[in-house]
Amino acid sequence: MSKIRINRERSEKIRSAEKKKQNIKISYVILGVFVLVLIGVLVYFLWLRNEPQPENERRPMSGRGVLLTTENINEVRDQMDGMGPDSQYTVSMTTGWIFENAQTPSHTASVDNLATNSRTVFIEVTLRETGELVYISPYIPLGETLEGIALDEDISAGEHEAIVTFYLVDDDFEIITDVSVSVTLIINE
Repeated sequence: MSKIRINRERSEKIRSAEKKKQNIKISYVILGVFVLVLIGVLVYFLWLRNEPQPENERRPMSGRGVLLTTENINEVRDQMDGMGPDSQYTVSMTTGWIFENAQTPSHTASVDNLATNSRTVFIEVTLRETGELVYISPYIPLGETLEGIALDEDISAGEHEAIVTFYLVDDDFEIITDVSVSVTLIINE
């Protein structure tokens, strides 16, 4: 074999090896870009999407999630008159809930889901000042009364203003609408 032919074969092998190295580098660059895009998408969906929304965005003041007070009862009633029967709810509950301590069931706390209502409900109780969730009830069927309420969280002795939110649920226990009312929690110890 001649030296020229051997040199040509070496040159082709060298070019072929360099081309493979270049293709590998391009593959690594493409893979790196893909990984960065994937990390960006994961960060968005796992971190940024779960940022808490401001309270006024979660519960708009449109007859849904309205805090019912003696001052706005007529306004809320007028708004509710225009809604369908599945979104209306008559609240029946005591307003001064007295507890010996946060873990002891109250003898004064009760919530009725009147038979004249149209849906099963459950309630959540949150402290007005901090927004801390202190109680979640089981489902309350139509015509039933929830009594013996004991708070899920330990709160200090004293008088606490709280909000009771009633969630109306459909037959699949999906929330249809909600309404909130004030309650006073009195913890003796």
